[in-house]
Amino acid sequence: MCLSSMTQEDRTVHHDSNFTFVGIDAHQESLSLALIRPGEVAPSEVQRIPNRPSRVRDFFRRLLERGPVRATYEAGCLGFVLHRQLTKLGVDCMVAAPNLIPVRPGDRRKTDRLDAQRLAIFLRGDQLTAVKPPTPELEALRALMRTRMSMRKDVVRARHRVQKFLVLRGKVYREGTNWTQRHWRWLRGLRLDLDDDQDTFHYLLAELEHRIDSLKMLDDRIERVSHREEYRVPVSALRAFKGVATTSAMAIFAEIGDPRRFTSGRQLGALAGLYPSERSSGERTRRGGLDRAGNPRLRRILVEAAQHYARPTGPGHARRTRRKEAPPRAVDIARRADKRLSARYRRLAAVKHTNLAKCAVARELIAFLWSALIECQEQTEPITNA
Repeated sequence: MCLSSMTQEDRTVHHDSNFTFVGIDAHQESLSLALIRPGEVAPSEVQRIPNRPSRVRDFFRRLLERGPVRATYEAGCLGFVLHRQLTKLGVDCMVAAPNLIPVRPGDRRKTDRLDAQRLAIFLRGDQLTAVKPPTPELEALRALMRTRMSMRKDVVRARHRVQKFLVLRGKVYREGTNWTQRHWRWLRGLRLDLDDDQDTFHYLLAELEHRIDSLKMLDDRIERVSHREEYRVPVSALRAFKGVATTSAMAIFAEIGDPRRFTSGRQLGALAGLYPSERSSGERTRRGGLDRAGNPRLRRILVEAAQHYARPTGPGHARRTRRKEAPPRAVDIARRADKRLSARYRRLAAVKHTNLAKCAVARELIAFLWSALIECQEQTEPITNA
């Protein structure tokens, strides 16, 4: 929003406001703060202060002495520590969604000062979309689950390093499936011709075993956390679904948070970036691939779970056991999902690529998951917001 585009009504309303609007361009070591004081239509000054709790506290306390303050900064790698500090001081602080901040066409300038000024102007004009900050407890759960996802990728990379190293030395396991107990015995008994190669191989194998042990420790920790009272009912409801075990259920819950902040399963699907992109104009309608504008971690989990609906199998022993522990209403929803999503996958896979079919199933699966979480709300204490 540029100043020339503001209506006279906008200018009048905010001219009478007694709020001070502060746009913050936040970095690890410094904060650039643009101030729009009461009666002003544009930032009158931009100050730069060290990003230290004491300096932030002193700066905003001086502002609060003159009247109420509204502040905003972009969500990013600094997390929500600044939001919690400002809220505790009494500042009405908004964490803005970066990809929804308006952009002026043709303006290619980007500096800390300009970014802070733009944030202040957009905050004053009510043109920013807020990110709901999680509580420290939910943020800790997200960190645990995301660390587990990263560790899982590290294990896959370590396996590839071992296999590719052996392929270069002409050592290929052809007696069965890789990474079974038999394969591990073959690896541990393998001897290479050169001592340097043998030392390298031992290092790569030890690194792989270390990462596998770390992943197992994380899985054990997640299993213990899932039994806490605040997670027990929603996680058991998610575990009733095909392709969703404890780890997946905890990851889904950590990324969604309170399902009541979404008005529908469709809105939650948009969070996961599971809806197609579109470029339509006039009489022409053109849709492309997934927009991928949402949460990539949640999208990955859902697509992995959707792959299970490609297999026309009934509930096995593990899923029957999970459903005995789940709320009855969630089990009913999960059974409806089994019937609908399996049939939908078969119809789509017959005419489209299987990857498209899985994404379509994932888009509907998250709506069923949302319904199950909403139905279970009455059985739990209020779920932590995210």
